[in-house]
Amino acid sequence: MQRAVAQDQVLDRAYSLSPTEFEVLCKVVLGESLSFASLSVTPQSHDGGIDIEGRLDHDWVAADFGVQAKRNATDNTVGSDRVHRFAGALLDSDYQIGTFITTSSFTGPAVETAERLPVKLVSGRDLSAAMVDRELGVVSTDHGDEFELHDGFWQTLERSDEAIPASEVPLSPNFERMRAVLAAMRETDGTAASLRSWVNQGTLYAGELSDRHTYINANSATALGWARKEPPVGSRDVQRWGVTAAGAEYLDAELGSPRERELRCAAIRSVEVVELVYEQLRAEGKLSMDAIDSFLREETTLSGASVDRRGSTVRSWLTELPDVSMERSGHEKYYVYSPA
Repeated sequence: MQRAVAQDQVLDRAYSLSPTEFEVLCKVVLGESLSFASLSVTPQSHDGGIDIEGRLDHDWVAADFGVQAKRNATDNTVGSDRVHRFAGALLDSDYQIGTFITTSSFTGPAVETAERLPVKLVSGRDLSAAMVDRELGVVSTDHGDEFELHDGFWQTLERSDEAIPASEVPLSPNFERMRAVLAAMRETDGTAASLRSWVNQGTLYAGELSDRHTYINANSATALGWARKEPPVGSRDVQRWGVTAAGAEYLDAELGSPRERELRCAAIRSVEVVELVYEQLRAEGKLSMDAIDSFLREETTLSGASVDRRGSTVRSWLTELPDVSMERSGHEKYYVYSPA
């Protein structure tokens, strides 16, 4: 299809996304358009009208950057009042500059208002043109002047909020290392190579993170709802991860603080397979390690060595909960439910 048709189809797909998916789409486009030292969605608990935040680092200029990303029907134009409110949100949260992205367009007064403020406006047409130019959501044909939709790009966006099946329960019991990988997602482009390099150079785990452990920890964070898989960009069919709003909130909580523990426990309880075992433990009051593994074997698609490896992670995550403890009796391990 011709460029104009490709832009129309990209805009239609963007409008069909959920609000969260659209925010991730805008984050991907921004990441490919500008040089950021960091870029992530904001925690929902205190976004204050800012959906994406970053640190712009370009040549000799650096500034904190806020974005509002809104899906609007084409006839629902954005007026000057919303631009004023966005500028106020930037000021309240100490951002120096900002961008308002919409799938529709802006009124004349809105454009005039933005020109007097440190605000850039991006209409749906601007967004779709930038995506086609950078081959985000589309791929060019051999001739270079024809395009087709990149199904893998859109499928990754649209299924990234789905719960990970029990058979894909990750293997990482180390929350501190997982947190380091999560922080790396906020500071890099989210590829495994970038995550590994950032963690190995600037954290307590310098030199310890292998390729395998990068994937294990990134997938663990995804299972907990702190990260999500993001679509490939351009012709680079490389897996990438980004921080979710829940993940940003977790990173903002001081490690070891009551708030961090609260968020960690809530995330653990949100993992389907952990919740299955937790409910069984509540019903029984006490389960042996073998009983938990047997339950996983019966109630999930896990089997054999997968139960041994992943069951260890499930049991480790269980003991993070305040009402679950582990006891020993001889050579046996038991997990005990003890409500406060």
